[in-house]
Amino acid sequence: ALGYDITKEELGGDHIHTRISGCVDNLAQNETHAMSMIRQFLSYLPSNVWEMPPRKENGDDPNRREESLLTIIPRDRRKVYKAHDVIEAVVDTNSFFEIAPHFGAARITGLARINGYPIGVMANNPRQRGGSTDVAAGSKVMRLLALADTFHLPILSLADEPGFMVGLESEKQGIERAGARLCAVTCQSRMPWITIVVGRLFGVAGQTHHRPSGMFRRYAWPSASWGSMPIAGGTSAAYRREIESSPNPETRRQEIEDRLNAVASPFRTAEATGQDIIDPRDTRPLVVDFVEQAQRVLATQIGEPPIPYRP
Repeated sequence: ALGYDITKEELGGDHIHTRISGCVDNLAQNETHAMSMIRQFLSYLPSNVWEMPPRKENGDDPNRREESLLTIIPRDRRKVYKAHDVIEAVVDTNSFFEIAPHFGAARITGLARINGYPIGVMANNPRQRGGSTDVAAGSKVMRLLALADTFHLPILSLADEPGFMVGLESEKQGIERAGARLCAVTCQSRMPWITIVVGRLFGVAGQTHHRPSGMFRRYAWPSASWGSMPIAGGTSAAYRREIESSPNPETRRQEIEDRLNAVASPFRTAEATGQDIIDPRDTRPLVVDFVEQAQRVLATQIGEPPIPYRP
């Protein structure tokens, strides 16, 4: 009917649905592997919305402080790091179950445990599109938020957000509407939410790691930087007239960037905006404390969520 010949695998095989369409979250190697993943996934969830998620301790020290977190973020931001290593250093050992690892890979999403309590986890992945949230990554995050809100899971966000993805393909996919939808879903959520800003937090996409209501906390590492836009891109916009009128525009742009970078400091920004900057090694103990306190809030949300789960 459409005028082309195509096999079943080419039309709807695992490559299409785990990487492009996002209709399938996880790919199993065989039936045994599939059943194992199903059991692990369900282990984080209650039997129904009228129950609390089951706690399952594994003996991991709630006060564990990982020395690796001190140096995991490169000083040279042109270099990348493994966001999965940050996740593993914070959550209970071997408890992270990634959802849709091959789709919308600029954001990592999944389930894990903190001191035995199930949680939802999301993080920017600088190894994919620089960590910029595109339409696919945004849709994956919205599904995680809906899942967490439905089954009473607190959310941990490890943010290194340079902003929404730009460019021709992103425009064709409707990044503006998708971004607005993600902001709306973020504000409509009600589960307890904690954000750790490990790197960048810029633009409207930065607001998708922040919620203005409900139980919400945000901490920042000394490696964090945040605002409406980064110095590297903002200089050209804010000082455009001065740069263009200069005899040597590129030299003038670099001079302005160097001047702004010289006075930039996460500590100054934190003082001006009321942020708490923490030792990265204290991340797990702080998250443990948050999740334990969150249980009282989650207990008041038992039952059907105000906004039904949408696939």
